[in-house]
Amino acid sequence: MSTSDKKRITLTEDLIEEIKELISKNNVQELKEIIYSMKPADVADLIEHLDSEERMFIFKILEPDGAGEVLMEVEPPIQESIIEKMDNESLSEIVEALDSDDAADLVGYLPEDRAKQIIESVEEEVSEELKKLLPYPEDTAGGIMALEFVAVKADATIKDAIEEIKQKKDEIENLYHIWVVDNEGKLVGVVSIKDLLLESPEKKIKEIMNPDVIFVNVYADQEEVARLFKKYDLVSIPVVDENNRLIGRITYDDIIDVIEEEVDEDLSIMAGIVDHEIAEESPFKITKARLPWLIISFIGELVSAIVINRFEASIQKIIALSFFFPVIMALGGATSQQAAIIVVRGLVTGDISVLSLGKRILVEIKSSLLIGMILGILLGTVVSVWISNWHLGGVVACALMIIILNAGFIGAAVPVVLYKMNIDPAFATGPFVATTNDILGLLIYLSLVTWFLKTTAA
Repeated sequence: MSTSDKKRITLTEDLIEEIKELISKNNVQELKEIIYSMKPADVADLIEHLDSEERMFIFKILEPDGAGEVLMEVEPPIQESIIEKMDNESLSEIVEALDSDDAADLVGYLPEDRAKQIIESVEEEVSEELKKLLPYPEDTAGGIMALEFVAVKADATIKDAIEEIKQKKDEIENLYHIWVVDNEGKLVGVVSIKDLLLESPEKKIKEIMNPDVIFVNVYADQEEVARLFKKYDLVSIPVVDENNRLIGRITYDDIIDVIEEEVDEDLSIMAGIVDHEIAEESPFKITKARLPWLIISFIGELVSAIVINRFEASIQKIIALSFFFPVIMALGGATSQQAAIIVVRGLVTGDISVLSLGKRILVEIKSSLLIGMILGILLGTVVSVWISNWHLGGVVACALMIIILNAGFIGAAVPVVLYKMNIDPAFATGPFVATTNDILGLLIYLSLVTWFLKTTAA
């Protein structure tokens, strides 16, 4: 499914309806003309708007290379449903047409028995590549690297390097650098394509190579790889084993997928919906992902109810105080979430370094204090006017200020603590932080009000 001469077709409701109609009429010829005039990513968007049978109809008319490109663009839940309906022969043809990293990803999604069948049925070269890549965890450099790269020895000439590129032109896309290795295959340098074109063909590679090459270990976490790409503005990076031997490369397009995956994962955790894909269509899978975290929230809010019950006498004395529970809880929760999201995002992207964690927490505390003072004055004024008691309004204002200050500290500090414990900081948010803020917020609010009532009664 070559993309070289394709014009961009915008996916519209009319186009979707037209394609549905062509499928119903079994009009393969017109369908091919439309599908093959679209880019793989646009076909993937189209696939996600079709029902199960219509999706399979489209995939049956695609050539293996085109089907593979589209399949890698489709959202995981839909990809999984399509793969389940494919026979092994069709799937094997797609795997053979993909780059090694994409092929390994696809086979890695399969149940163990079926993955073994596919590995045994594909060409020997592809099978060997899969056996090399599949053992690496999917969230490591080895799990996202490709085995297709160009490497030459330091004593080779520029002419030799260009010949090596020509020999591998059909199997390598997006070539930016060639890597330089010694006789044992260890990485010793890098040469840009520009340098190859500008220097004399007879010049030795070791004369123009840059020995200060940035590389990554095969077992490095994919987040660390993404940080290296961002920090050094890389377009590709070599992957080495524990002996510094060159075994693969990672390109920027793989890292874009990693960043999107990490952001999706962190936002899902923050929302308390781990393993929940946006494109998931099964109500049972969605329920399974969401329910455990909602049960945790349910239990936490029961604790909040116990706290409220403990202060029943205070609430009965001034029933109007209960009217402001939603305001207090919402402001505290929002403050905590804002602080946590900023810190988590900074830790994931590398914008917040280990050295600046304390400074970041202090900034969030100062911000929360300022926000708490402003909102506290506003709410205190409303309460004072509402119940005609300026003293109680002042107590409510102080309570809200302390609650927001506490929420900002929790939201900023907990991700940092988890990060230092080598735990994913995204777990700091969602139901856990929200429930903690509710309980502490109620305790602070009702304790101060109770103290005030007892003081005035005395």
